[in-house]
Amino acid sequence: MKTSLLSVLSLFLFAFTCSGDKKENLESQANETIDEVVGKSADEFNGKLDQLLTLEMASEISGYVATEAEKDYNQVLKSPVTHLVSYQWEKGRNQQIKNPINGKMMDIPAKDFIQLSWVKNTTLKEFKFNYHTPTAEELANADKAINDKANEMKQQGKVDASQAEMAKGMASEMAKGLSFDEIKGVGEYAVWNNKHKELIVFYKGIQFQITAELSDDEKINKQKSIETAKLISNKL
Repeated sequence: MKTSLLSVLSLFLFAFTCSGDKKENLESQANETIDEVVGKSADEFNGKLDQLLTLEMASEISGYVATEAEKDYNQVLKSPVTHLVSYQWEKGRNQQIKNPINGKMMDIPAKDFIQLSWVKNTTLKEFKFNYHTPTAEELANADKAINDKANEMKQQGKVDASQAEMAKGMASEMAKGLSFDEIKGVGEYAVWNNKHKELIVFYKGIQFQITAELSDDEKINKQKSIETAKLISNKL
């Protein structure tokens, strides 16, 4: 059933990128034009993300000693788009999160880290369309699409009522508060995800995402993400 839930959630992204009068197959367009715009293929880095973001680079940006880092290369899911590499340091920092049981805020230990993920080929047009602040119309269309799909899958017996409601709730949460700000001078085009505090970059036909959590100060993490992205762009 997990796969079915992921299928329902994936429809949110489809509905968002195909809402209103912009119903065009952007993925198909990307495939048709990819040879014209890319400097490299993202496939070259499948299993080699640590060559794009090295321990030495992460150490330089963070200011932490390289030999004290813990490396995590996650390739659990089959698609290389979902793979990530991160370098983590234990610095005694705590992070506040909401307790899912009582709703109260609580402190938990949090490692400092710099992470590279979501390396894939795309076009600038597709990138800008996927990473823009959704309009009220787009959100409404996405909400209708996810409801229609969830009901369809429930009728087909692929999910039960509780799973369908869970998926719809998760999709709604994905959209809540989603907004992006353009970041000048990074790659060919870059945006900061204000909700998830991540930097998403397009450069020479390749998209990649940087997440840096080295402080409780978002400004510091944002600047460190930008510095990391510039180093990676130089490699590309």
